[in-house]
Amino acid sequence: MDRVWFENFDLEAEITALITRIETCTKFELPDKKRDMVFSYAASKLGQTKEAYADAKNKGKPVSTSRRDFLETIQDTIFLAIPAENVALMPLSEYVLNDPSYYQDAMCRAASLTEDELFMALSPILKDMTVQDARDFVSKLWHDGIDGNARKYAEALKRPERERVPLRLGRIV
Repeated sequence: MDRVWFENFDLEAEITALITRIETCTKFELPDKKRDMVFSYAASKLGQTKEAYADAKNKGKPVSTSRRDFLETIQDTIFLAIPAENVALMPLSEYVLNDPSYYQDAMCRAASLTEDELFMALSPILKDMTVQDARDFVSKLWHDGIDGNARKYAEALKRPERERVPLRLGRIV
């Protein structure tokens, strides 16, 4: 049988480390009741993952499980219990298990940059950027792009003589 990440997974140690890291970065301590809920959810999710893996293996289907996806799900659950203003304090390098692709995808869509251009522009500041900084940056890119396009469109409508647009060869409107 193939070795999978959850065979030697120490649930209590991993989740405790995750909670501790998040509490340190967000400057918010989870109440004991919510901490217990996170551990309960993590145990349930791990059980579901193991069960789904075993079922797929028994049916001969290809199986893919990811420790990172599991921990991201637990991390997102923890963030639900933390006030948004505290989550915004978390450095981007620590958010989503140090996976900047979440913001990279958003920024690529907002600015229509290639991934290489985005990486070259942002790599020096990513390690010091907080989640709130990234949100503000993406919002600025998005709104500046929309505002710029709207301004160009409005200026084009104001022109007394708009450019002629050819419909078909030989005919001009």
